[in-house]
Amino acid sequence: MKHDAVMLMGRIHDLTQKWLRGELAAAGLSGIVPSHGDVLALLFMKGEATMHELAAFAHRTKPTTTVLVDKLEETGLVRRAQSEDDARSVVVALTAEGEALRGSFAAISKKLASRVYSPLSKDEGEMLEKLLNKVLSNLEAAKNAESAKSD
Repeated sequence: MKHDAVMLMGRIHDLTQKWLRGELAAAGLSGIVPSHGDVLALLFMKGEATMHELAAFAHRTKPTTTVLVDKLEETGLVRRAQSEDDARSVVVALTAEGEALRGSFAAISKKLASRVYSPLSKDEGEMLEKLLNKVLSNLEAAKNAESAKSD
């Protein structure tokens, strides 16, 4: 068996990031980068989220999530507030300017999905997702096992 999957996944990631940066720029969304996508996606779904929820959803560390939210706050797309339920927790919500991006992000997401899935049959798309989830689960389990050893 050839072992090109990791190389292929890396190349797909690189091409996707480059394409997304181009689409964001074409949509006039300067200051927004692909890594902001997960933060905005959760806020589009929920309206607001804690920093912990954003970090978990984006699969990022809390410090990295803080940097992402800092940038979105600087651009006026999100605002932070202390949680009414837990004074130790910070809640992030979209501003009116952030909410106004919903349509642009939906259009870019739809174009990306089309680019990824258009050459695949429905069964192939489902199999691709199943296999990628299996690889991801295996890598996460290995990471968790390594973390447990070092604790």
